[in-house]
Amino acid sequence: MSILGIDIGSSTIKIIEYKNEIILNKGIFEGKDYEKIIDKFLIDNNINNIDKIVLTGINAKKVDVSKYSVLVEIVEEFNAVGTGGLYLSKKDKAIIASIGTGTALIKADGKEFNHLGGTGVGAGTLTSLCKKFANTKSFEEIIELSNQGDLGNIDLRIADLTDEDIETLPPELTLANFGKLSENASKSDIVIGLVNMVFEVIGMMTAFASLNDDIKDIVLIGNIVSIPVVKDVLKKIEKTHNVKFTVPEEPQFAVAIGAIALLENNE
Repeated sequence: MSILGIDIGSSTIKIIEYKNEIILNKGIFEGKDYEKIIDKFLIDNNINNIDKIVLTGINAKKVDVSKYSVLVEIVEEFNAVGTGGLYLSKKDKAIIASIGTGTALIKADGKEFNHLGGTGVGAGTLTSLCKKFANTKSFEEIIELSNQGDLGNIDLRIADLTDEDIETLPPELTLANFGKLSENASKSDIVIGLVNMVFEVIGMMTAFASLNDDIKDIVLIGNIVSIPVVKDVLKKIEKTHNVKFTVPEEPQFAVAIGAIALLENNE
């Protein structure tokens, strides 16, 4: 039989059906009627036999577990973040940036997990700003538009001020986000400018978190790290800081996977 891993955040619910280290079914949902969402996931995917349900996330304790006839366990979110980040990246230790509505930074070293802090800049920031300034309607539209945008119409960069090399600073380094906003900037330009700004903030936060630590591997998880241009933003930060970013497969389900893996490791 399989296990349900459910990550109930402040704005979305991530659910996976997991068996023998394989995700059989998965989904991301919005809403606060958690039991109905879980039931619909089971019905839609024709899931009749599960061994247990593992819950994590800020709203995990709001689920009425009494209605389920199988074992239901709740896993502490930061431990699930650390475990899921290491599991998917296949690393023994790393700083995990869990990007939900905001961003939490977890130092994961084996089975030890420490919350380093975080920032209110995250997916909620990006989606709200894109909705306000580019009239986007969905996450998929943000991805599509960001692939078409030109940062040259948005950001002020070193290359805009000088042709000379400035020590170790690359010419594409941002001096001011939206510091060169052109009147001709398109909707796509604005979206990629917002994506770049959000991930520069998150990337720099994680780089600063690693300054006084021997851990230089940083793993990013969460739904918005699946935006393709994110990797280009992170490469710029790698050039100026002694860090290595990893975006693993299935990053949006890392916390749900981590909750299952943590429980299985402790059994």
